[in-house]
Amino acid sequence: MIELRGDWSEAILHMQREMGRLMDEVVSRKPPSVRFSPGTWQPAVDVYETAHEVVVLVDLAGGSEDEIEVTMQNGILSIKGTRRDSRQGVSRTYSRMEISWGPFERDILIPANVDVDRVKAFYEAGMLEVVLPKLGAKSSRRVNIRKG
Repeated sequence: MIELRGDWSEAILHMQREMGRLMDEVVSRKPPSVRFSPGTWQPAVDVYETAHEVVVLVDLAGGSEDEIEVTMQNGILSIKGTRRDSRQGVSRTYSRMEISWGPFERDILIPANVDVDRVKAFYEAGMLEVVLPKLGAKSSRRVNIRKG
């Protein structure tokens, strides 16, 4: 036969409060300042439009122009490459590690129809700028109908 203590409901309520306190503490903690991410990383981008073009700025500080590939297909601009750690192999102990190294990849949906044949890319001071000229506005014209 099972015997229950009379104050079992109080024990369950106490356990619930402790679990809630523990979860609040875990959620409120700051993320660790040293993170290791095994896969590819995504560089920060800005995308803006002017009257005649769409411009994409990509933050690739520390990257090499030779390590960047830019392609445009079906309205999506793809930027791929690798940012290499120039001090790799040097013994060091980190207290903060926020810079991502290794392969990166970013696909950006372009918000307008652009002339793929006239896309230009520039890389200077760690910033990749991709300029995508918009296709001209479709003009309308009257179509004459001929008799049979």
